[in-house]
Amino acid sequence: MKKIALLLMVLSVSFSYGQKKKKSTAAKTPAGVLAKSGDASVLFNKKNDLVLVTTKDTMVLSKNRADFAPSNVKVSPVKVKTNTFYCVTWNETVKTDSKGKKETAAVTENQLWNPATKTLLIGNTQKAVEVQEIEYLDKLKTASQTVYKKRNEGYQFTLLGNGDFTLSNKTSSTKYAYNDKSSRYEPVKK
Repeated sequence: MKKIALLLMVLSVSFSYGQKKKKSTAAKTPAGVLAKSGDASVLFNKKNDLVLVTTKDTMVLSKNRADFAPSNVKVSPVKVKTNTFYCVTWNETVKTDSKGKKETAAVTENQLWNPATKTLLIGNTQKAVEVQEIEYLDKLKTASQTVYKKRNEGYQFTLLGNGDFTLSNKTSSTKYAYNDKSSRYEPVKK
């Protein structure tokens, strides 16, 4: 009886190891692709640079940094008159700790690229920084309180449907339109 039970156990183990796994036939995007839209994609290259790859060219969006970890990466084609540009957007969280002070910055990067000339038309960085700081109430540092502050740096980027964009902050807003003669964006006069 023990020999039969042992034989059945050995056979079941050999059959479980002998079966092959089925290969998935689903189409996968290449490793490292963070965003894709049409013929453009954003990915990390071999040097760990963040790059925009189109059918013809490759453009470096950000050089390799040790602490660089983009999230919510988006790429979208922008049609401006007869030109097609690509708007690339990503978010990043940067934390800074020092004695008595902690900062958490939510960074939003927007870049508008012309793939025909491989030029950056506009690059905008916006930061929302939350600061947590210990403030001492006396000279001997026996009593303290924690102070929370928020500050914004840079301009808010808004892409409009016709390919124009606005840069705005608390006090001002400026609209930019593409000029074919100079091949760049220029402020629209009111």
